[in-house]
Amino acid sequence: MWCHKILVAYDGSPASEKAIALAQAIASESPEVELVLVNIMRLVGGGMTGAGMDAVLADDAEAMRQHLLEVAANAANPTTVKVLSGTAPAELILRCVREEGCDLVIMGSRGKGGVGGYLGSVSYAVTKSSPVAVLITKEGDCR
Repeated sequence: MWCHKILVAYDGSPASEKAIALAQAIASESPEVELVLVNIMRLVGGGMTGAGMDAVLADDAEAMRQHLLEVAANAANPTTVKVLSGTAPAELILRCVREEGCDLVIMGSRGKGGVGGYLGSVSYAVTKSSPVAVLITKEGDCR
């Protein structure tokens, strides 16, 4: 198999759901391929945090973690779930790639920032600095 461990960055968007499906399709080629499903709990900087904001972030992260645990429980390949927290999602994803020994990253892109609406700011930063291949899924049809 050309890859052994795939990191999937998940943010709850339709494009990140596609990323999970694509990772599972690639992994289905070999039972030894491992998946690492990662959600980033983005911490808000600049004094904008408070008990209420922290609770909302924690609730969102927990809901996504539960969804990913469900996906992992039903996956054919070995699958782990990680929730990482910080203010720099791309850096957290890249650190996880290195620590886990992943050789492929699959993530969605909403295209809200970054490069001319084609890549979001996080997917652009990961693509630019990743030591391994990065596959980007987009929202909408694949036609």
